[in-house]
Amino acid sequence: MSICTMTARNKARAEIFEVLLKDMRISTKHMDAILARHGIRNDPEALQRTYRLSVGQKIMAEVRDDEGNREILAARTENGMEYIVIDACNDELLLARIQSKLRSAIAGLERSSAKVEKRQGILSGVFGRFSPRGGKRRR
Repeated sequence: MSICTMTARNKARAEIFEVLLKDMRISTKHMDAILARHGIRNDPEALQRTYRLSVGQKIMAEVRDDEGNREILAARTENGMEYIVIDACNDELLLARIQSKLRSAIAGLERSSAKVEKRQGILSGVFGRFSPRGGKRRR
């Protein structure tokens, strides 16, 4: 069970966004410090369960076919979240839900990729005009 009030969460959120507004970035270390200062925490058993599920998720994601595609995918079922061996699934509705979830994730990643690409183009144009290296920016 989470041990945090909405007021504390909202105050932490405001502080995090204040840093983002000022610096346009925030490290996970800084975010953790802000959340800790506002008392955002979880009970130890919930943390252990989250950790175990995270390890389990990584184990499932490692299962690949010969072409490198995932063999097992997560799906919400009447039993909660389950991992499904795709080649053994005969439930058309479940497969449709998995496909819909994948398409939604792909669309979101494509939108994010387009946003990053647009920003790279802007920076390339700016640095191309002012840089003797022809737009190559040091990282």
